[in-house]
Amino acid sequence: MRPGLVIALAFALAALVGGLGFLGARIFLAPVSLVEDGSVWRDAAWPFLRDGWPSGRAFRCDAAACGEEVMVYARVKKGMCDCVAGVADDEDLERVSDAGLMSPRVTAEGAGEPQGLAGMNARLRRYRLDSGAALAVFAGGRNCNAFVAMATARHDLSPQSLEALRSLLEAPPMLRWIARQGG
Repeated sequence: MRPGLVIALAFALAALVGGLGFLGARIFLAPVSLVEDGSVWRDAAWPFLRDGWPSGRAFRCDAAACGEEVMVYARVKKGMCDCVAGVADDEDLERVSDAGLMSPRVTAEGAGEPQGLAGMNARLRRYRLDSGAALAVFAGGRNCNAFVAMATARHDLSPQSLEALRSLLEAPPMLRWIARQGG
């Protein structure tokens, strides 16, 4: 066999093995969907640049199911929460919130409301972005870790969309993901 042909075949084989390895890694390392079958939510890409916290997960709900398109961004921030009280007041919520990722200027539309989710002491607070978009921040905590979820819509977050958000956050795959992340 000619040496040039042997080298070409070796390179072709290496490229094939490398390509299959890359595809296999993409398949096996891809994040598992946190959306249950039949849910109004669909997985979306995390749109924010890296910061001091791990990237989170993003979800989208169509206008037909949520009144208008709603995007949700969720992540766990380890070591960011009161180890005993969780997110007990609006000051705690502001400290752990990711609202600054959405806009440099957000205006609270009132006081936050106490919430509960999977044993976390939590709060939900509504905001308006400088663009006029609606934002709701849900933040809870346990074991010294904060769980933060932001829902945003171009105009308003209807009760229907907030109920859909709660369903997403209370779904077993999401609760398992939160627990695995340390929340």
